[in-house]
Amino acid sequence: MSDMTQPMQVIGVGIDLIEVPRIARMIDEHGARFLDRVFTPAEQTYANASPVQRAQRLAVRFAAKEAALKALRMGLREGISWTDIECIHRPDGSPMLALHGRAAEIAQSQGINAWLVSLTHIQDMAAATVTAGRNDLKKVDSQ
Repeated sequence: MSDMTQPMQVIGVGIDLIEVPRIARMIDEHGARFLDRVFTPAEQTYANASPVQRAQRLAVRFAAKEAALKALRMGLREGISWTDIECIHRPDGSPMLALHGRAAEIAQSQGINAWLVSLTHIQDMAAATVTAGRNDLKKVDSQ
């Protein structure tokens, strides 16, 4: 999490689009095994708070995770697990990413300390864009 009032140097950008029924099908076919492998408890709690939008809320978080991997220029083969990338909300309700484990290590090694996240979903589609950057430009410029 970072203060987004500061200028940010862009390091990577990712975008992803997913069909909501694909995620709904995975939930139906694999249940808790799929949910626990891909989504953190906080993400599941948020999605479950709106049964009507549950699949949409999970699908857009899946898209955010994919977009974050693209912004990191990495894939799951790099040792990152789905739950290493968590899409949660700031107090004002805007989406943000919290990275854990291997994803956090990779972001730190790339100098990433700021994320911009945009989510959208409709009945059958969900999309996310993620921009990874560094917002301590004064520190970088003075080194």
